[in-house]
This record gives sequence, C-alpha cells and structure tokens, in this order.
Amino acid sequence: MYTHIVSFKVKEGEGISFVELQKFEELTEAKPAGLDHFHIFKDRNEENRYFLVEYWKSKEDKMKMEASKEHQLFHEHRKLVIEKKFDTYECDVII
Repeated sequence: MYTHIVSFKVKEGEGISFVELQKFEELTEAKPAGLDHFHIFKDRNEENRYFLVEYWKSKEDKMKMEASKEHQLFHEHRKLVIEKKFDTYECDVII
C-alpha cells in the first residue's frame, strides 16, 4: 500500500475551512479509484500546521487522481486557505 503524507501551514483562522475543503474533496466527490482512506492530523506543537495522510492501493492511482481536472480545481480552491506547503513524504505501509 502506498502512503502519501503532506504537511501544510494553514492561514490564521482557516483551519476549519481547510478541513472542510479536504473532507468535501475526499468524501463527497466520487471516491477516487485506489484511495483506501485518509486522515487529517493537526500539529500539537505548531499552530495552524496540518498533515494529510492518504493510503492508496498504488502510486499510479494517486497520480491519476492528481491529473484530473476536478482535482486541479480543488487545488485552486485550497490555495485560498493554505499559507505554505511544507514537506511531502512517500511511504510504503509495512505493518
């Protein structure tokens, strides 16, 4: 299983908007082929920092979703609440 992890600094006062946008994209749109599930974490030590952890059947499935026009539009909307994108990690689930 392929895991994609990305961290964001969200604009002050936009934490709820960020979470709701992400949930809308992941849950109300047609579930992307290959997406198993995802989690959103809020950093306890750094204010307004969030982590999105997605679990995919394969990296190729993630890449197909990223290339879609709908997902590109979502990125445009999400830019409105993101102050900075931090690190991105690609992992394989072992256990």
